[in-house]
Amino acid sequence: MLRPGLILPALLIISMSASAQRRVSADMEVKTLYGGKVTSVESKVYCNSTGDLVRVFNSPSTYYTITNPSGEFKLYIPATNEVYSQRKEDFSDRDDLLYIFLSGRSDDMGLGLYGYKLSSTSREGEGLMKRTYLPASKGKGVSKVELVLENYLPIYLAYFDASGTVVSKTYLSSYNKFSNLVLPLRVTSVQYTSKKDSTLVRTIYSNVNLDGNDPMFSFKVPSDAKQLKSTPTIKK
Repeated sequence: MLRPGLILPALLIISMSASAQRRVSADMEVKTLYGGKVTSVESKVYCNSTGDLVRVFNSPSTYYTITNPSGEFKLYIPATNEVYSQRKEDFSDRDDLLYIFLSGRSDDMGLGLYGYKLSSTSREGEGLMKRTYLPASKGKGVSKVELVLENYLPIYLAYFDASGTVVSKTYLSSYNKFSNLVLPLRVTSVQYTSKKDSTLVRTIYSNVNLDGNDPMFSFKVPSDAKQLKSTPTIKK
């Protein structure tokens, strides 16, 4: 959890405009546990406050993914100068953690961007607040989202289906301050795929750098890259 000495700066930071927080890079390790098997993926992520997001994967081969809030997705393979492109709302990176905090949307974890409206707010204990969000239009899928904040920093999210059953939980922890930005360095998600099975995903951020000058922040796929018609197979 955030150290007491960081609470007041964190409150000020959350209220700051996104223009003061331009870009952030970090190493990212994602471990997934499903069916008794663990998979691990490491990458370097570069995020601008505009929402342009570049991830660089170097093992076992190097490739890049480029996304933005509009749902544009590109997968670029530098060794062969090939690129696969697609545009779909599902590919939007508006729910990327770095983008959410960099753009000043941590107060609702970006739920407002997806049409969720604040329904109620309650105090859950000293420094704890629970906010309940409902979708703009009811139907199949998520019917309610609960967001818990500690000293105004999000620490827990729960998604409920139409029957009131929790289908996904997310825990945010290990908050740290980087210049004028506070970030959680550990995110653990549990997705309940069935009554007897679940998927556990743990994301760890490290080597965080705020407002660096790495050229990857403005990376563009070469104009002469060969366009692929289907998603390339990337060896894991």
